[in-house]
Amino acid sequence: MKAITPDLMRVVDRKAAEEFEITGEALMGRAGAGVGEVVMNLADHCGWTEPFVQLIAGRGNNGGDAFVAAHFLADAEVEVEVLLAGSIREIRGDALCHLSKMRSAGVVIRELPTQQDWENALATEDRADILVDGVLGIGSKGPPRGPAGGAVHFINARSAESWVVSIDVPSGLNAGTGEAEGETVKADVTATIGLPKIGLLN
Repeated sequence: MKAITPDLMRVVDRKAAEEFEITGEALMGRAGAGVGEVVMNLADHCGWTEPFVQLIAGRGNNGGDAFVAAHFLADAEVEVEVLLAGSIREIRGDALCHLSKMRSAGVVIRELPTQQDWENALATEDRADILVDGVLGIGSKGPPRGPAGGAVHFINARSAESWVVSIDVPSGLNAGTGEAEGETVKADVTATIGLPKIGLLN
């Protein structure tokens, strides 16, 4: 098995853009569609014909992957909802492009920009069959803080009653070392992108 460091994964992505003219938007589209397929396969394995999927998105590229996955699932007539650990105005770049496409497809997104918002959500949100963790990616270091920390705690608090699928790495895990430097998502399935990260093996 080949595994890769976060820094080298970024080099691979950059070379794909430069040498093969694959845009970041296209790479994100492929990654998110792959996550959507993993979720569909999990739902089929569990025998759910009408699953409810909540996608928990951060403000970076992992959130962008979650937006693509939500769009993919909505097109497959799966009931989806996106909870954003932050504010829409903070989304930039390729993630913003896919956020716009997702919203145009009619997918509902709710902003939860504070830890208190996430604590309130624990008491009020409907239970999902599958939770998709798109909060933090391979560039994350240190314990999750602010709304990201609230989102990680939300996912873990619901993990006893929902399947958890993490995008690339479980949020809170250091993708280079495998260290959990604070609360880290307890994923049932991790849909890693490109190649497994060394931290996953450690």
